[in-house]
This record gives sequence, structure tokens and C-alpha cells, in this order.
Amino acid sequence: MIRHANAKKFKIGSPRSLTMAKSLKIRSWFIVAPSAEASTVHSADADVVVLDLTGLPESQNAVGDFCRAWADLAPVAGLSFLLPAFSSARTEAAIDLAIQYGAASVVLSGVRNGAEVQRLDMALRVAEIRAGLAPGKTRIVALANASGILAASSFERCSNRLAALGWEGGYGPSSDTARVAAGTIALTAAATGITAIDAVSPAGDAATFLSDCERARANGFSGKLCRSSDQIPIVNRIFSV
Repeated sequence: MIRHANAKKFKIGSPRSLTMAKSLKIRSWFIVAPSAEASTVHSADADVVVLDLTGLPESQNAVGDFCRAWADLAPVAGLSFLLPAFSSARTEAAIDLAIQYGAASVVLSGVRNGAEVQRLDMALRVAEIRAGLAPGKTRIVALANASGILAASSFERCSNRLAALGWEGGYGPSSDTARVAAGTIALTAAATGITAIDAVSPAGDAATFLSDCERARANGFSGKLCRSSDQIPIVNRIFSV
């Protein structure tokens, strides 16, 4: 793998983004497109910025531009990277890119079971070694899809890298399906001793989003995925309680 000439600027080991499990409470996980303006993203004050790599290879050049701008703005705040699901056959390329730019963590979408977390663990190890890094530093956040929610028990003890477990929405927040999905993930994370992250909420008014956050906190979630900067202050406030 060819490393970017400025890769040394991208640091692994950020105190905000790497130590994400039991000792550090991360509230807001802000998913942004590589085309986003780094300064605008930085001003949103999210605990973790997650750069979306699910659009590769089309967005590969934009990823480099964003990471270079981010390193100039926040040299000690490592980025997280959202990886496409293994079912897409594009995960390995995204892993290489994330490691190239010093990922503090990776967020795997569409996770079907704990075996896919183990697969990601092995792929990260290979990418870290290729990049000349000590293997084992990059943490994993798994976002379970419907299959993963039904196979939730498989996430227990599947990888020492697994720091957080979340779920992918698509259901009405007040639906029975959403309640079961959220409850399953929260209980599994608690049993495994890792952080629980709530799904992205549908676009709506601030009062509805506030209610979603309060429900998630009451159910044991420590933070929430967001795609809008307007949601970050609400998440940070509710999950600080």
C-alpha cells in the first residue's frame, strides 16, 4: 500500500477518539461526507467526527483533502471512519484508506454478526502492519443491521478491539421494531461491557429529536449517531446528564 506523503501528520492515539470504551464517555458521533468543509465540521463541537467512506471510490480524493484540512485544524483529534458493509465488497479498500490517514477508530456499517467483527479485526491487523504500525491500536465500532440485531449475542467476546455497539435505524422511533432493536443493542452492550450508541434519528423538529435522545439515554445508551450539526448540541447536553 502506498502511504500518502503527509500521512505522518495523521495521528493515532487521540485522547478523544481512541480511548473510547469504559474510561471515556463519548456522546456525539458526527457522520460527515468527505466533501464537507473541515472547518465547519470542527466548529460543530462533536466528540467524534466520523468520515463516511461508504461512497468510495468516487470520494477518495475528497477524503485526502478533508483529512489534510482536519489535521491542520485539530492535529490531536483523530478521526473515525465509516466503512461500507462487507456485503458491499468495498470494505477492504476503505480499511486501507482509513489506516493510511491515521484512523483512531473505524465504524463498520451493516454488521450481520460477531464473525464480521472478527473479520474486520484481522483486516485491520494486516493494514496496520502494511502501514508500519503496531497492530491492535485501531478500535472498532459495530453498527448492527437487522441480522446483527437478531444475532446480538454473537458480539460478546468477538474482538478485543470492539469498543462500542450501535444499530442502524430505518424504523419509526416509536415503533415496536425500533424499541426491540434499541433494547437488544443496549442490553448486549451492557453485557459485553462496551459502549452503546443509538442510531441516527430521522430528520425532524428539535422537540422530537430531544425526545429520541432522552429515550435513548434512559435505555442505557451513552451517545448517538448524527448527520446534522444542529443535533450535536442536543446530544451533548442530554448525554451529559
